[in-house]
Amino acid sequence: MAKRRKKRRLKPSLRRRYEAELVRLLGELSLPLLLLHAALTVGTLGYMALGGDFLNSFYMTVITIGTIGFGEVLPQFATPQARVFTSFLALAGIGIFTTSVTMVVRVFLKEDLVSVWRQLRMFDAIANLEGHYIVAGYNRTALELYRLLKRRGIPLVVLDGRRELEGELRAEGIPYYVLEDPIQRTALEAAGIKRARGLIANLKDDAKNISQVAVARLLRPEEKFEVYAFASNADAADRMEALGATRAFLPNRMLAGRLAAYILHPESAYVGQLLDRIAFGEEAEVDLLEFVLDEGHPWVGKTIEEINRSFLGSVIAVRAKDGRLVIELAFDRRVEPGEALILFGPTRSLKKLKEGRGVGQP
Repeated sequence: MAKRRKKRRLKPSLRRRYEAELVRLLGELSLPLLLLHAALTVGTLGYMALGGDFLNSFYMTVITIGTIGFGEVLPQFATPQARVFTSFLALAGIGIFTTSVTMVVRVFLKEDLVSVWRQLRMFDAIANLEGHYIVAGYNRTALELYRLLKRRGIPLVVLDGRRELEGELRAEGIPYYVLEDPIQRTALEAAGIKRARGLIANLKDDAKNISQVAVARLLRPEEKFEVYAFASNADAADRMEALGATRAFLPNRMLAGRLAAYILHPESAYVGQLLDRIAFGEEAEVDLLEFVLDEGHPWVGKTIEEINRSFLGSVIAVRAKDGRLVIELAFDRRVEPGEALILFGPTRSLKKLKEGRGVGQP
């Protein structure tokens, strides 16, 4: 007889977990509010039994247990029986009132409650993002990446399991973050991985970054979703790329290569620095773009001169269909579908072109 397969229990979404935690924290208000309600009810009904109307009885109860003490507001409350009742109400009610108020204030000043409420609001803000990037693991590199992407108007969501980072993230002005284990599916979904443009694995060691790449690729297997990762050695980088990373970077090699470019080309300092800033996203005014011509694009069959007149920028090279880079371009050379144009020009112009809004007629 075949064994019945057990149903896999899915974990609740991160938002539901935080909502449940908020309900639990607010549930701590039930006892003090119940006690306060009981004291107000007993006091109001007692004064009404002594001959007062509802409003004056409620008012007398409030000023008694609130230690305001303006005196009796009606002649009926000045009788010996009423004063005995007021005395017992004061002895019991003042303790209930002060304890209840203290408990309520303590609940609302709890860091846990503030943090949970803030994170729920963060989930709402992240839910409105699209085309953003997620960085798994926060450090100085993640901070610099946030600053560089901010210049280009690209949102970045920080995903890190250390909740003590919240103060630092807020101090640095980082608007989007999820303080949960980055490898967990619920955390990635809360960070908007289904709508994101890419993810950067920036955790402490290679094993964690490999796991991060694998989980990200399981959730977003399509090629257009970019997955970048940092690796400490070439073997780890190869494993990450084998698991689906778009590219794995070796920080030491990157820094050495950047320094070597300055050493090897001292006579072209300005051009080198300009290309360097463009490559690392530090230049906001001008940019480079590799623009692939699809069949039917208005530029197909046009000459280089005609293309240069049709947009604000210049064609500086062409990557042919066989992969060759053609840098000696005649103005009358006609481009073919499948070729890629290497364009140089203002960032805004290239952005419009990439979005399909910057193609003019020569």
